[in-house]
Amino acid sequence: MKQYLILIPIFFLAILQGAFLKLNLVLLLVLIWAAFRPSKEVILIAFSSGLLLDLAKGMPLGLSSLVFLVTSYLLLLYRRRFDSLHQIFLPVFVFLASIFYFLIFNRYLFWLENLILALLALGTRYLLVFLIGRVDRKQIKLQ
Repeated sequence: MKQYLILIPIFFLAILQGAFLKLNLVLLLVLIWAAFRPSKEVILIAFSSGLLLDLAKGMPLGLSSLVFLVTSYLLLLYRRRFDSLHQIFLPVFVFLASIFYFLIFNRYLFWLENLILALLALGTRYLLVFLIGRVDRKQIKLQ
């Protein structure tokens, strides 16, 4: 049950994105979650976050879910083949997935938004690796 608490920030990001944000922070959070978590959990999170985003934006239900499911499934496939903890893997994948999302939904391509998402993915990746490393060191000291 604790692993699904990620839906709370996804809910708030979906409301923000539906109201006035152009950056697809929900897609960013889903892909970051897909890079670090097990696959069954990722598929459920991708589907439910897509539904939340569709509800917040007033789009047809399931459209964002389909895109999130496809991109998270591709990330899970490539995560097995490549090292998902590599510095370049997640930002490049977020960049390509956001291009795919913006071409489907907005029918235009604005590179700056996609580049900002990739840089946010890079910064979040370093933050998560730093925090996970600190937790692991604390657990090692306790044992």
